[in-house]
Amino acid sequence: MSKKSFYTRLVLSVLFMLVCIGGAAAEGVYYYMCRTEKIPYMQGFLMAIPTAIIIFWGSCFFDAASLDKSGDKKRYVIKRVPRKVLGTLFTLFCSGAVLFWLYVYHTNIAKLF
Repeated sequence: MSKKSFYTRLVLSVLFMLVCIGGAAAEGVYYYMCRTEKIPYMQGFLMAIPTAIIIFWGSCFFDAASLDKSGDKKRYVIKRVPRKVLGTLFTLFCSGAVLFWLYVYHTNIAKLF
């Protein structure tokens, strides 16, 4: 892997990591706005599900950009353990966000309409 390729992959990895962190922050803002009744729960639900999908795709692209497989060799742009931990955390957060919003949707069904 050339130096230019390494830094390009590093920049892309960091960019996708920031997308995932930004999506996680947006999920928290959606829930806060629903709890303070600034937006209805239905709108929060409808905004949170696409955000969770974006977090999932960002996590997939983060994993792909931070590992270079060429032939039998694997070269890590981001070290193996932090890459695995961050990828797992992003995937768990995405799944947890979807389940959480389904729970909120189910328990607040009377407030939605």
